[in-house]
Amino acid sequence: MEAPLELDANTLDDPGEILAIISDPERRGALYPYLHRLRSLAPCFHTDQLTGSPAWLLTRHADVRTVLRHRAARSDHRGVEIFDQGPAGRIFYEMQLNTLLFMQPEQHDRVRSLISRAFTPRSVDLRRERIQQVVDELLDPVVDANGMDVVADFAYPLPMVVICEMLGVPAEDLPLFQRWAHDSHRRGELGLISEEVVARGEEATRGFQDYFLGLIREHRRHPREDLMSALIEAEDGGGRLSDEELVGSCYILLQAGHGTTADLIAMAVNALLNHPSQQAELRADPSRMQRAVEEFLRFDTSVQISQRVANETMQIGDQAIPPGEVCVLFNGAANRDPGAFQDPDQLNLGRDPNPHVTFGMGYHTCLGASLARLEIQTALSTLLARIPKLQFTSEPPAFRSNLFLRGLSTLPVEFA
Repeated sequence: MEAPLELDANTLDDPGEILAIISDPERRGALYPYLHRLRSLAPCFHTDQLTGSPAWLLTRHADVRTVLRHRAARSDHRGVEIFDQGPAGRIFYEMQLNTLLFMQPEQHDRVRSLISRAFTPRSVDLRRERIQQVVDELLDPVVDANGMDVVADFAYPLPMVVICEMLGVPAEDLPLFQRWAHDSHRRGELGLISEEVVARGEEATRGFQDYFLGLIREHRRHPREDLMSALIEAEDGGGRLSDEELVGSCYILLQAGHGTTADLIAMAVNALLNHPSQQAELRADPSRMQRAVEEFLRFDTSVQISQRVANETMQIGDQAIPPGEVCVLFNGAANRDPGAFQDPDQLNLGRDPNPHVTFGMGYHTCLGASLARLEIQTALSTLLARIPKLQFTSEPPAFRSNLFLRGLSTLPVEFA
């Protein structure tokens, strides 16, 4: 397919036209100039163009943070309507209602409280040695080769192995999960839905459900030292997670625990390859990695869009947003806002402070943020230490078509 004509974002004056470009699956790589232009023209843009129903699209850092921290702004069942494809897609739709992203507030807070016990700093730190081992196992076959695909050979399998092991999924079942995860991700790509995508999404969701229900029954009979048993045994005020809540929680932990982390690892490598001087500085001083990871999280984030709804009026800048209306938060635009970050389009691995919104805030702060940070730090540190020379090949990286979850589908590199 011929690449779309690149339009100078600064020449565009119609927010609807800009949003159409942002939504174009063929333009995923060149996203940020158009987000900048949308922010400058219509930072609080009311439209049904993106989601199919009226929503407020917010692109300023201050506005996104206001909503994320607002005591009444929640992610709840009203946001799931964007996935409604009627009876043909009902299984996927109903699964979303049992995930933390779309639960009613009281149910969300109860389930989140139970799940969070498995993601304490201590429990995450216990995974450090195993994460390092998986990273080394993935790099061992390629260090003496001429190159690899960072996505397929490294970034994708690392978090998949880690989260599946945490859930007690046997290694031999990983190919099943990879297929289901792929089809489930495609089902969530707005604007690219076809009968085939819906059907495969239903099959994947049914596969997840049946598999996790079987795993839950097995863990009830024979508890183990893993995340699944911890979720089953978790109790709060005499109540435990129902089977539906357990399945929904395992599903979202798997999807969030591997997909977004894989995207963040690959896009961090892509950023380093595009900034060789900063790559050299990080190689020379690996102690900077922790701060560098925060900049990678800001510079190019996976979860580009979040949704929130409040049951009371929210004041966003000079706009009063009525109760019950959906706010679509452009996290990537917030992370590149010049009102919050100096030279936001420049990668600055020493940036401090770095108040990015990549992992959210408030009620919906990412539960797996500590685990993701540990995986990204370990992956990048080991990659730079074990492969002294890393560069692009003649084949350019390719971005996936998904707008909500930005990521690379391929990142071929060679070891010069």
